[in-house]
Amino acid sequence: MTAVAQLILGSPLGPPGEPIIGHLRIIPTDNPEYFYMRLAKEYGSDILSFNVLGQSVIVLNSVRAATDILDKRGANYCDRPRFVLFEVMGWHKTLTFLRWGPSFKMHRRILQKSFQKSNIGRYRGLQEREAIILLRGINDKPTEWETILRRFATAIALGVGFGIKVETDTDPFIRVAADAAYALGHGGAPAGTPVDFFPLFRFLPSFLHDRSLKFANQWRFAIVNLRNKPYETIMASRTRVQSLVQEMLDQRQNQVEQGQAPDISEEDIKGAGAAVFAAGQDTTWSTLVVFILNMVLHPEVQSKAQRLLDQVTGRDRLPTFDDRPHLQYIDFIVQETFRWCPVSPLGVPHRSLKDDFYGDYFIPAGSFVYANARAMTHDETVYKNPDDFDPDRYSPLEEGGRGEPLPIGQFGFGRRICVGKHFAEATVWIVVAVMLSTMNIEREKDANGTEIMPVVELTNGLTSHPKSFPCLIRPRDEKSVAVVRDALLCIAGRDIPTT
Repeated sequence: MTAVAQLILGSPLGPPGEPIIGHLRIIPTDNPEYFYMRLAKEYGSDILSFNVLGQSVIVLNSVRAATDILDKRGANYCDRPRFVLFEVMGWHKTLTFLRWGPSFKMHRRILQKSFQKSNIGRYRGLQEREAIILLRGINDKPTEWETILRRFATAIALGVGFGIKVETDTDPFIRVAADAAYALGHGGAPAGTPVDFFPLFRFLPSFLHDRSLKFANQWRFAIVNLRNKPYETIMASRTRVQSLVQEMLDQRQNQVEQGQAPDISEEDIKGAGAAVFAAGQDTTWSTLVVFILNMVLHPEVQSKAQRLLDQVTGRDRLPTFDDRPHLQYIDFIVQETFRWCPVSPLGVPHRSLKDDFYGDYFIPAGSFVYANARAMTHDETVYKNPDDFDPDRYSPLEEGGRGEPLPIGQFGFGRRICVGKHFAEATVWIVVAVMLSTMNIEREKDANGTEIMPVVELTNGLTSHPKSFPCLIRPRDEKSVAVVRDALLCIAGRDIPTT
């Protein structure tokens, strides 16, 4: 772009910065998505511009802007910045963080093949089976529901990615998953820590490291375990189980046997498997915690869903994916769960490859471009009372609803959109359906019998979920207990583990 054009076109709006460091001290490190939302309202602009140590940072706060820029011009915004902090933590060749190029294209092609909407039906058996085991776990240990949800999410991710069964609530892989989730959620914003701007900082003596770099080194073990432990398990097993990683191993072995140079390296296989494990288990667990919280806060939503479930499936069996076309309200609950608390509120930044302009705004090459999912899913011009949890907002006007659009943004945009979107929605759907069919999710009571209203507090970081809160989960009645027991008996021949 010519210098004249740059003079004519201005930068997107943003607050004044400081000399040299720009907005480094202005952008908050905790929950910056709320800061960006406030500024977007203040300036009346859904696209904001910042400068951090000379690096251009663009923040998109509306679906319209994100669609126009990241979707329609996806070829220019398909790159990622270099995530030096995540390199320190041990992330290598993982799709979410890969730069644009041959490795990214190969990894995305591999994962798209497994998770495109037309293929995810092959995972229904695993999803329904693990949902039944989840019900049994909560029936047996209701106070440990968070761990049981973690087991479910880990079992789904490892089952799909590696063909590994998570046998109990104390399985070592649950600890691996929890450690990695903590490391990912507390390590700092991607491309937003000092070492990302000054890579040589990583080689300074440890006493000179800032908080984020110290954390990255201390928690590196968690990411290394996430990448290596499942891979080592499948390689040590004498039993071949169909999975994403096994398919890649077979492809590599066939090419070697035919005297060809393998297309996929061992690091590629580990990275693809780690992408499924890391993203799948953490986002699923976080979303289910959001669901539980809102059922505690909104018993009227739960009651309406239970009435519908009873009409469609009766009380003598569990819902299955075959019932999904007749249970639209359950889909609305799932979508409202994603909207109310997007688990990656600011997402991972894109990087522009060349100069661009959007309306009257100039976006220079190399800009870091964030899509603020929190702002998009709580846009007051789109959603009435966006902070309320209200699945009826999606019901058509002719059915008494508001006809508001399903949320967009929580799975990303453009060529970086989450390849597991449809699989993730289905996984959450089956848990919501079977839990509401058989359980009441209620408020805990104190010693005086007074209901305890949970305080809504969300964690801060790349991923976000509610902090621990009190609740009581128990079977709706004896009929529900019998239905879960019968479901377990039906799949007993499929090697259901004991807790």
